[in-house]
Amino acid sequence: MSIRRWLECALLAVWAPWAQADACHDALMRFDYARAAELAQTALAGVPADAMAGLCAARAAYETGDFKSALRRLRAVEAGTAQGEQRTCAWNWLTVTLRRLGREDEALGYGRAALAAARVEGSRQNLATALHNLAGLLYTRGDVAGALALYRESIPLNPDLSERSASLNNVGLILQAQGDRAGAAQWIEAAVALNRAQNHFHHLGKHLMNLGNLRREAGDWAGAQALLEEGASLVERAGDRYWIAVAARYRGWLARDRGERADAARWFAQAAQNYETAGARSDADAARAEAAGL
Repeated sequence: MSIRRWLECALLAVWAPWAQADACHDALMRFDYARAAELAQTALAGVPADAMAGLCAARAAYETGDFKSALRRLRAVEAGTAQGEQRTCAWNWLTVTLRRLGREDEALGYGRAALAAARVEGSRQNLATALHNLAGLLYTRGDVAGALALYRESIPLNPDLSERSASLNNVGLILQAQGDRAGAAQWIEAAVALNRAQNHFHHLGKHLMNLGNLRREAGDWAGAQALLEEGASLVERAGDRYWIAVAARYRGWLARDRGERADAARWFAQAAQNYETAGARSDADAARAEAAGL
């Protein structure tokens, strides 16, 4: 079962120096996406062309799995922003949003443009994020060595510890796909430890579930269930419908492995429904196919 589409996309909890005092982005860094969306809407009502408010609204939508709304916001920011670090930030977000929507060719174009721009600009964050994003896209296209090289360049460079944890996690997922479960566990456990230390509960939930799925593959069903339940509760707390879908799909795999076909079918149906709500149609189709194959 392929995990290439499961690599975690950019998080960008730290945006750029100009945003550090902004209340909307402070709410994002607390993972309070409802408050961030409210503040962004208020700002945009007063100044519809406010690029930072538009970016914040896009992030709040993305992090709760509303990828179509995020894309609309990002298109508006891109159209109204001159070349520079702010536009590169928008390109980074367009990369991951288009990827979640299954439009990987467009995502790759933005990812390459963002990396080229970031390499000549002054934002260390934009550069680290662009490296992280492009690594994931290279991996989905089968370039394992290229993906690992970009993740390893991004990790020590990235000032955003939540995004750094995502890169650690993704290296672990690549090793898992290659059959190196021990190596995978080390990288994902490092991501979990970083998130626990920083109280980054949204990212912690994702990485706990990835670790739980690794335990499932190893036959540790009790350990897998405990990690999946803890992780699912955290992504539910964040209101992230995409990762709520992932949680259901992981639980479906575990139930299937245990021979609990009715439970597996129920989890796969829940996963498909939440993927559809998020706009991740190919993931929804995959979940339905897994239900049909029980």
